[in-house]
Amino acid sequence: MSGSRWSRSPGVILGSLTTLNALNYLDRYVAAATLPLILADLAISDAQGGLLQSLFIVAYSLACGPAGWLGDVGKRLRLVAGGVFVWSVATVASGLAPTYGWLLLARAVIGIGEASYAVVTPSLLSDCYPAERRARVLGIFYAAIPIGTALGYIVGGVVGAAHGWRAAFFVAGAPGAALAFLLLFLTEPERGAQDTAHGAATPLGLTPSLRALVSRRSYVVNTAAQIIYTFSMGGLATWMPTYFVRERGIPLGTASTTFGLLLVVAGFAGTLLGGRISSAVARRYPGADFIVSGWSLAASIVFTCFAILAPQPAVFWPAMFVTLLLVFVNIGPLNAAMANVLPAELRARGFAVTTLLMHLLGDAASPWLIGEVSDQIGLLTPVLVTGCLLAAAGAILLAGRATLEADLNAAKAQ
Repeated sequence: MSGSRWSRSPGVILGSLTTLNALNYLDRYVAAATLPLILADLAISDAQGGLLQSLFIVAYSLACGPAGWLGDVGKRLRLVAGGVFVWSVATVASGLAPTYGWLLLARAVIGIGEASYAVVTPSLLSDCYPAERRARVLGIFYAAIPIGTALGYIVGGVVGAAHGWRAAFFVAGAPGAALAFLLLFLTEPERGAQDTAHGAATPLGLTPSLRALVSRRSYVVNTAAQIIYTFSMGGLATWMPTYFVRERGIPLGTASTTFGLLLVVAGFAGTLLGGRISSAVARRYPGADFIVSGWSLAASIVFTCFAILAPQPAVFWPAMFVTLLLVFVNIGPLNAAMANVLPAELRARGFAVTTLLMHLLGDAASPWLIGEVSDQIGLLTPVLVTGCLLAAAGAILLAGRATLEADLNAAKAQ
Protein backbone atom coordinates (compact mmCIF):
# COMPACT_ATOMS: atom_id res chain seq x y z
CA MET A 1 0.00 0.00 0.00
CA SER A 2 1.48 3.36 -1.00
CA GLY A 3 1.71 6.42 1.18
CA SER A 4 3.57 7.28 4.38
CA ARG A 5 2.78 5.52 7.64
CA TRP A 6 0.71 8.38 9.06
CA SER A 7 -1.43 8.68 5.94
CA ARG A 8 -2.66 5.11 6.20
CA SER A 9 -2.88 5.00 10.01
CA PRO A 10 -6.39 3.92 11.16
CA GLY A 11 -6.18 6.44 13.99
CA VAL A 12 -5.40 9.32 11.63
CA ILE A 13 -8.21 8.30 9.28
CA LEU A 14 -10.65 7.96 12.19
CA GLY A 15 -9.59 11.30 13.67
CA SER A 16 -9.87 13.14 10.35
CA LEU A 17 -13.28 11.71 9.49
CA THR A 18 -14.59 12.31 13.00
CA THR A 19 -13.49 15.96 12.96
CA LEU A 20 -15.17 16.50 9.61
CA ASN A 21 -18.28 14.72 10.85
CA ALA A 22 -18.56 17.34 13.58
CA LEU A 23 -18.37 20.09 10.94
CA ASN A 24 -20.97 18.17 8.93
CA TYR A 25 -23.52 18.55 11.73
CA LEU A 26 -22.47 22.08 12.60
CA ASP A 27 -23.37 23.16 9.07
CA ARG A 28 -26.57 21.11 9.16
CA TYR A 29 -28.01 22.58 12.36
CA VAL A 30 -26.85 26.19 12.33
CA ALA A 31 -30.09 26.81 10.41
CA ALA A 32 -32.17 25.35 13.26
CA ALA A 33 -30.46 27.59 15.81
CA THR A 34 -31.06 30.72 13.74
CA LEU A 35 -34.56 29.72 12.60
CA PRO A 36 -36.42 32.37 14.69
CA LEU A 37 -34.20 35.04 13.11
CA ILE A 38 -34.72 33.65 9.60
CA LEU A 39 -38.51 33.50 10.08
CA ALA A 40 -38.60 37.15 11.14
CA ASP A 41 -36.09 38.51 8.60
CA LEU A 42 -37.60 36.78 5.55
CA ALA A 43 -41.19 37.10 6.84
CA ILE A 44 -42.01 33.40 6.27
CA SER A 45 -44.38 31.00 8.05
CA ASP A 46 -43.43 28.10 10.33
CA ALA A 47 -44.25 25.68 7.50
CA GLN A 48 -41.85 27.51 5.18
CA GLY A 49 -39.22 27.53 7.91
CA GLY A 50 -39.59 23.79 8.40
CA LEU A 51 -39.29 23.31 4.64
CA LEU A 52 -35.71 24.65 4.80
CA GLN A 53 -34.70 21.52 6.71
CA SER A 54 -37.08 19.19 4.86
CA LEU A 55 -35.79 20.17 1.40
CA PHE A 56 -32.23 19.76 2.63
CA ILE A 57 -33.10 16.21 3.73
CA VAL A 58 -34.88 15.38 0.46
CA ALA A 59 -31.80 16.40 -1.55
CA TYR A 60 -29.59 14.54 0.91
CA SER A 61 -31.70 11.39 0.61
CA LEU A 62 -31.84 11.38 -3.18
CA ALA A 63 -28.07 11.83 -3.40
CA CYS A 64 -27.39 8.89 -1.05
CA GLY A 65 -28.08 6.22 -3.66
CA PRO A 66 -25.60 7.44 -6.29
CA ALA A 67 -23.03 8.20 -3.57
CA GLY A 68 -23.35 4.68 -2.16
CA TRP A 69 -22.90 3.01 -5.54
CA LEU A 70 -19.87 5.21 -6.30
CA GLY A 71 -18.48 4.35 -2.88
CA ASP A 72 -18.53 0.64 -3.70
CA VAL A 73 -16.63 0.99 -6.97
CA GLY A 74 -14.48 4.14 -6.81
CA LYS A 75 -12.00 6.01 -4.64
CA ARG A 76 -13.93 6.75 -1.48
CA LEU A 77 -11.62 9.38 0.02
CA ARG A 78 -11.87 11.51 -3.12
CA LEU A 79 -15.66 11.25 -3.05
CA VAL A 80 -15.71 12.21 0.63
CA ALA A 81 -13.38 15.19 0.08
CA GLY A 82 -15.56 16.47 -2.75
CA GLY A 83 -18.66 16.19 -0.56
CA VAL A 84 -17.06 18.13 2.29
CA PHE A 85 -16.01 20.95 -0.04
CA VAL A 86 -19.45 21.21 -1.68
CA TRP A 87 -21.41 21.35 1.57
CA SER A 88 -19.01 23.90 3.11
CA VAL A 89 -19.18 26.28 0.16
CA ALA A 90 -22.97 25.95 0.05
CA THR A 91 -23.17 26.81 3.76
CA VAL A 92 -21.31 30.05 3.13
CA ALA A 93 -23.61 30.68 0.16
CA SER A 94 -26.62 30.28 2.46
CA GLY A 95 -25.53 33.40 4.30
CA LEU A 96 -25.39 35.27 0.99
CA ALA A 97 -28.88 34.19 -0.16
CA PRO A 98 -30.92 37.32 -0.98
CA THR A 99 -34.33 35.59 -0.87
CA TYR A 100 -36.09 32.59 0.65
CA GLY A 101 -35.92 30.76 -2.69
CA TRP A 102 -32.15 31.11 -2.93
CA LEU A 103 -31.79 29.96 0.67
CA LEU A 104 -33.84 26.85 -0.17
CA LEU A 105 -31.53 26.11 -3.10
CA ALA A 106 -28.39 26.51 -0.98
CA ARG A 107 -29.79 24.14 1.64
CA ALA A 108 -30.48 21.54 -1.06
CA VAL A 109 -26.87 21.73 -2.30
CA ILE A 110 -25.63 21.26 1.29
CA GLY A 111 -27.68 18.05 1.39
CA ILE A 112 -26.02 16.71 -1.78
CA GLY A 113 -22.54 17.40 -0.38
CA GLU A 114 -23.29 15.80 2.98
CA ALA A 115 -24.70 12.64 1.35
CA SER A 116 -21.41 12.08 -0.48
CA TYR A 117 -19.73 12.02 2.91
CA ALA A 118 -22.17 10.26 5.21
CA VAL A 119 -22.87 7.03 3.32
CA VAL A 120 -19.22 6.29 2.46
CA THR A 121 -17.44 6.93 5.76
CA PRO A 122 -18.80 3.86 7.66
CA SER A 123 -17.44 1.66 4.85
CA LEU A 124 -14.03 3.33 5.09
CA LEU A 125 -13.84 2.86 8.84
CA SER A 126 -15.01 -0.77 8.59
CA ASP A 127 -11.97 -1.43 6.39
CA CYS A 128 -9.68 0.07 9.06
CA TYR A 129 -10.89 -2.00 12.04
CA PRO A 130 -12.03 -5.61 12.63
CA ALA A 131 -15.66 -6.49 13.39
CA GLU A 132 -15.18 -6.81 17.16
CA ARG A 133 -13.92 -3.20 17.39
CA ARG A 134 -16.42 -1.54 15.08
CA ALA A 135 -19.07 -0.69 17.68
CA ARG A 136 -16.50 1.30 19.67
CA VAL A 137 -14.89 2.88 16.61
CA LEU A 138 -18.22 3.89 15.09
CA GLY A 139 -19.24 5.14 18.53
CA ILE A 140 -16.24 7.49 18.44
CA PHE A 141 -17.02 8.57 14.88
CA TYR A 142 -20.69 9.23 15.60
CA ALA A 143 -19.87 10.99 18.88
CA ALA A 144 -19.10 13.89 16.53
CA ILE A 145 -22.84 14.19 15.85
CA PRO A 146 -23.77 15.74 19.21
CA ILE A 147 -20.58 17.80 19.22
CA GLY A 148 -21.23 19.21 15.75
CA THR A 149 -24.94 19.67 16.40
CA ALA A 150 -24.21 21.48 19.65
CA LEU A 151 -21.68 23.70 17.89
CA GLY A 152 -24.36 24.48 15.31
CA TYR A 153 -26.75 25.59 18.05
CA ILE A 154 -24.09 27.54 19.93
CA VAL A 155 -22.62 29.25 16.84
CA GLY A 156 -26.09 29.96 15.50
CA GLY A 157 -27.42 31.25 18.82
CA VAL A 158 -24.44 33.36 19.87
CA VAL A 159 -23.27 34.67 16.47
CA GLY A 160 -26.84 34.99 15.20
CA ALA A 161 -28.00 36.97 18.22
CA ALA A 162 -24.97 39.29 18.03
CA HIS A 163 -24.42 39.69 14.28
CA GLY A 164 -27.45 38.22 12.49
CA TRP A 165 -28.22 34.80 10.99
CA ARG A 166 -26.14 35.37 7.85
CA ALA A 167 -22.92 35.79 9.82
CA ALA A 168 -23.58 32.49 11.58
CA PHE A 169 -23.57 30.66 8.21
CA PHE A 170 -20.25 32.28 7.26
CA VAL A 171 -18.62 31.12 10.51
CA ALA A 172 -20.05 27.60 10.14
CA GLY A 173 -19.04 27.00 6.52
CA ALA A 174 -15.47 28.26 6.32
CA PRO A 175 -13.55 25.51 8.24
CA GLY A 176 -14.85 22.58 6.18
CA ALA A 177 -13.86 24.16 2.88
CA ALA A 178 -10.25 24.33 4.09
CA LEU A 179 -10.11 20.91 5.79
CA ALA A 180 -11.56 19.04 2.81
CA PHE A 181 -8.11 19.03 1.19
CA LEU A 182 -6.65 17.11 4.14
CA LEU A 183 -8.46 13.97 3.00
CA LEU A 184 -6.60 13.95 -0.31
CA PHE A 185 -3.35 13.22 1.56
CA LEU A 186 -4.70 10.07 3.25
CA THR A 187 -4.23 6.57 1.85
CA GLU A 188 -7.39 4.61 1.13
CA PRO A 189 -7.66 1.29 3.06
CA GLU A 190 -8.08 -1.89 1.06
CA ARG A 191 -11.73 -2.79 0.63
CA GLY A 192 -12.65 -5.72 2.90
CA ALA A 193 -9.19 -5.81 4.50
CA GLN A 194 -10.55 -6.38 8.01
CA ASP A 195 -13.15 -9.03 7.15
CA THR A 196 -12.40 -12.64 8.04
CA ALA A 197 -15.16 -14.07 5.83
CA HIS A 198 -15.81 -13.22 2.20
CA GLY A 199 -18.91 -14.34 0.34
CA ALA A 200 -19.61 -14.13 -3.34
CA ALA A 201 -19.54 -10.58 -4.67
CA THR A 202 -22.92 -8.90 -5.02
CA PRO A 203 -23.59 -7.52 -8.53
CA LEU A 204 -23.85 -3.74 -8.68
CA GLY A 205 -27.30 -3.75 -10.29
CA LEU A 206 -30.15 -2.22 -8.30
CA THR A 207 -32.32 -5.34 -8.09
CA PRO A 208 -29.54 -7.76 -7.00
CA SER A 209 -28.31 -5.23 -4.45
CA LEU A 210 -31.75 -4.73 -2.92
CA ARG A 211 -32.40 -8.46 -2.91
CA ALA A 212 -29.14 -9.08 -1.06
CA LEU A 213 -29.99 -6.40 1.51
CA VAL A 214 -33.56 -7.55 2.15
CA SER A 215 -32.36 -11.15 2.59
CA ARG A 216 -30.70 -10.00 5.80
CA ARG A 217 -33.75 -9.51 8.01
CA SER A 218 -31.88 -7.61 10.71
CA TYR A 219 -30.98 -5.03 8.07
CA VAL A 220 -34.70 -4.46 7.44
CA VAL A 221 -35.46 -4.21 11.18
CA ASN A 222 -32.52 -1.86 11.70
CA THR A 223 -33.62 0.38 8.84
CA ALA A 224 -37.25 0.51 10.03
CA ALA A 225 -36.18 1.55 13.53
CA GLN A 226 -33.83 4.20 12.17
CA ILE A 227 -36.60 5.67 10.01
CA ILE A 228 -38.76 6.29 13.10
CA TYR A 229 -35.79 7.47 15.14
CA THR A 230 -34.71 9.91 12.43
CA PHE A 231 -38.26 11.24 11.97
CA SER A 232 -38.38 12.08 15.65
CA MET A 233 -34.85 13.40 16.11
CA GLY A 234 -34.88 15.46 12.91
CA GLY A 235 -38.11 17.20 13.88
CA LEU A 236 -37.00 17.89 17.44
CA ALA A 237 -33.54 19.09 16.39
CA THR A 238 -35.10 21.63 14.04
CA TRP A 239 -37.73 23.01 16.40
CA MET A 240 -36.49 22.69 20.00
CA PRO A 241 -34.64 26.05 20.13
CA THR A 242 -37.76 27.76 18.72
CA TYR A 243 -39.92 25.78 21.18
CA PHE A 244 -37.94 27.06 24.17
CA VAL A 245 -38.12 30.63 22.87
CA ARG A 246 -41.89 30.54 22.30
CA GLU A 247 -43.25 28.18 24.94
CA ARG A 248 -40.79 28.89 27.75
CA GLY A 249 -39.95 32.52 27.00
CA ILE A 250 -36.19 31.90 27.00
CA PRO A 251 -34.03 34.31 24.92
CA LEU A 252 -32.67 32.77 21.70
CA GLY A 253 -29.02 32.98 22.72
CA THR A 254 -29.72 31.33 26.08
CA ALA A 255 -32.02 28.66 24.63
CA SER A 256 -29.65 27.65 21.82
CA THR A 257 -26.54 27.72 24.00
CA THR A 258 -28.09 25.76 26.88
CA PHE A 259 -29.62 23.17 24.56
CA GLY A 260 -26.32 22.94 22.69
CA LEU A 261 -24.28 22.39 25.88
CA LEU A 262 -26.68 19.69 27.10
CA LEU A 263 -26.53 18.07 23.69
CA VAL A 264 -22.74 17.97 23.48
CA VAL A 265 -22.26 16.48 26.96
CA ALA A 266 -25.17 14.03 26.86
CA GLY A 267 -24.72 13.12 23.20
CA PHE A 268 -20.97 12.59 23.48
CA ALA A 269 -21.34 10.49 26.62
CA GLY A 270 -24.28 8.53 25.24
CA THR A 271 -22.58 7.74 21.94
CA LEU A 272 -19.36 6.56 23.57
CA LEU A 273 -21.22 4.61 26.26
CA GLY A 274 -23.42 2.94 23.67
CA GLY A 275 -20.46 1.41 21.86
CA ARG A 276 -18.78 0.27 25.07
CA ILE A 277 -21.93 -1.11 26.68
CA SER A 278 -22.88 -2.96 23.52
CA SER A 279 -19.41 -4.49 23.22
CA ALA A 280 -19.61 -5.67 26.83
CA VAL A 281 -23.14 -7.08 26.51
CA ALA A 282 -22.18 -8.85 23.26
CA ARG A 283 -19.88 -11.17 25.21
CA ARG A 284 -23.02 -12.79 26.60
CA TYR A 285 -25.80 -11.87 24.18
CA PRO A 286 -25.04 -11.89 20.42
CA GLY A 287 -27.95 -9.51 19.71
CA ALA A 288 -26.49 -6.87 22.03
CA ASP A 289 -26.56 -4.06 19.47
CA PHE A 290 -30.36 -4.29 19.23
CA ILE A 291 -30.85 -4.96 22.96
CA VAL A 292 -28.89 -1.93 24.15
CA SER A 293 -30.33 0.39 21.50
CA GLY A 294 -33.89 -0.85 21.99
CA TRP A 295 -34.01 -0.42 25.76
CA SER A 296 -32.36 3.00 25.69
CA LEU A 297 -34.90 4.32 23.17
CA ALA A 298 -37.86 2.76 24.98
CA ALA A 299 -36.80 4.28 28.31
CA SER A 300 -36.44 7.77 26.80
CA ILE A 301 -40.21 8.35 26.64
CA VAL A 302 -40.48 9.05 30.38
CA PHE A 303 -37.86 11.78 30.33
CA THR A 304 -39.12 13.20 27.03
CA CYS A 305 -42.52 13.89 28.59
CA PHE A 306 -40.94 15.73 31.52
CA ALA A 307 -38.61 17.67 29.20
CA ILE A 308 -41.50 18.97 27.09
CA LEU A 309 -44.34 19.30 29.60
CA ALA A 310 -42.67 20.46 32.81
CA PRO A 311 -42.76 24.29 33.18
CA GLN A 312 -39.83 24.54 35.61
CA PRO A 313 -36.28 24.82 34.21
CA ALA A 314 -35.04 22.77 37.18
CA VAL A 315 -37.11 19.88 35.77
CA PHE A 316 -37.12 20.24 31.99
CA TRP A 317 -33.39 20.87 31.50
CA PRO A 318 -32.23 17.77 33.47
CA ALA A 319 -34.95 15.68 31.82
CA MET A 320 -33.78 16.90 28.41
CA PHE A 321 -30.24 15.87 29.33
CA VAL A 322 -31.29 12.30 30.20
CA THR A 323 -33.41 12.02 27.04
CA LEU A 324 -30.47 13.07 24.87
CA LEU A 325 -28.14 10.68 26.71
CA LEU A 326 -30.48 7.74 26.09
CA VAL A 327 -31.27 8.44 22.44
CA PHE A 328 -27.60 8.78 21.48
CA VAL A 329 -26.71 5.40 23.01
CA ASN A 330 -28.04 3.61 19.91
CA ILE A 331 -25.89 5.28 17.23
CA GLY A 332 -22.70 3.24 17.46
CA PRO A 333 -24.42 -0.14 18.04
CA LEU A 334 -26.95 0.21 15.20
CA ASN A 335 -24.31 1.20 12.68
CA ALA A 336 -22.02 -1.58 13.88
CA ALA A 337 -24.90 -4.08 13.59
CA MET A 338 -25.38 -3.05 9.99
CA ALA A 339 -21.68 -3.15 9.11
CA ASN A 340 -21.24 -6.57 10.70
CA VAL A 341 -24.02 -8.31 8.76
CA LEU A 342 -23.15 -6.82 5.36
CA PRO A 343 -20.21 -8.05 3.24
CA ALA A 344 -17.55 -5.47 2.44
CA GLU A 345 -18.51 -5.14 -1.21
CA LEU A 346 -22.13 -4.33 -0.24
CA ARG A 347 -21.58 -2.02 2.72
CA ALA A 348 -21.59 1.38 1.03
CA ARG A 349 -24.74 0.42 -0.89
CA GLY A 350 -26.34 -0.88 2.31
CA PHE A 351 -25.64 2.31 4.23
CA ALA A 352 -26.77 4.36 1.23
CA VAL A 353 -30.17 2.64 1.02
CA THR A 354 -30.73 2.93 4.77
CA THR A 355 -29.65 6.56 4.79
CA LEU A 356 -31.94 7.34 1.85
CA LEU A 357 -34.96 5.67 3.47
CA MET A 358 -34.45 6.94 7.00
CA HIS A 359 -34.16 10.52 5.79
CA LEU A 360 -36.66 10.48 2.94
CA LEU A 361 -39.30 8.82 5.15
CA GLY A 362 -38.01 10.35 8.37
CA ASP A 363 -36.67 13.87 8.86
CA ALA A 364 -37.49 14.99 5.34
CA ALA A 365 -41.10 15.14 6.52
CA SER A 366 -40.98 15.90 10.24
CA PRO A 367 -39.60 19.50 10.26
CA TRP A 368 -42.21 20.60 7.72
CA LEU A 369 -45.03 18.62 9.40
CA ILE A 370 -44.26 20.11 12.81
CA GLY A 371 -44.22 23.59 11.26
CA GLU A 372 -47.50 22.96 9.43
CA VAL A 373 -49.24 21.75 12.60
CA SER A 374 -47.66 24.54 14.63
CA ASP A 375 -49.22 27.13 12.32
CA GLN A 376 -52.61 25.68 13.34
CA ILE A 377 -52.33 24.69 17.03
CA GLY A 378 -48.89 25.76 18.29
CA LEU A 379 -45.66 23.86 18.89
CA LEU A 380 -46.43 21.96 22.11
CA THR A 381 -48.52 19.07 20.76
CA PRO A 382 -46.48 18.24 17.62
CA VAL A 383 -43.22 18.39 19.60
CA LEU A 384 -44.59 16.08 22.31
CA VAL A 385 -45.97 13.50 19.87
CA THR A 386 -42.77 13.50 17.85
CA GLY A 387 -40.65 12.93 20.96
CA CYS A 388 -42.74 9.97 22.11
CA LEU A 389 -42.18 8.15 18.80
CA LEU A 390 -38.64 7.30 19.93
CA ALA A 391 -40.09 4.55 22.12
CA ALA A 392 -41.66 2.92 19.05
CA ALA A 393 -38.23 2.62 17.43
CA GLY A 394 -36.96 0.92 20.56
CA ALA A 395 -39.83 -1.58 20.54
CA ILE A 396 -39.05 -2.58 16.93
CA LEU A 397 -35.41 -3.28 17.80
CA LEU A 398 -36.28 -5.39 20.82
CA ALA A 399 -38.81 -7.38 18.81
CA GLY A 400 -36.21 -7.96 16.05
CA ARG A 401 -33.34 -9.10 18.25
CA ALA A 402 -33.47 -12.68 16.94
CA THR A 403 -32.98 -11.51 13.34
CA LEU A 404 -29.66 -9.89 14.25
CA GLU A 405 -28.44 -13.05 15.96
CA ALA A 406 -29.35 -15.12 12.89
CA ASP A 407 -27.63 -12.73 10.45
CA LEU A 408 -24.47 -12.54 12.55
CA ASN A 409 -24.27 -16.34 12.62
CA ALA A 410 -24.78 -16.46 8.86
CA ALA A 411 -22.04 -13.86 8.30
CA LYS A 412 -19.57 -15.89 10.39
CA ALA A 413 -20.40 -19.05 8.44
CA GLN A 414 -19.56 -17.53 5.03
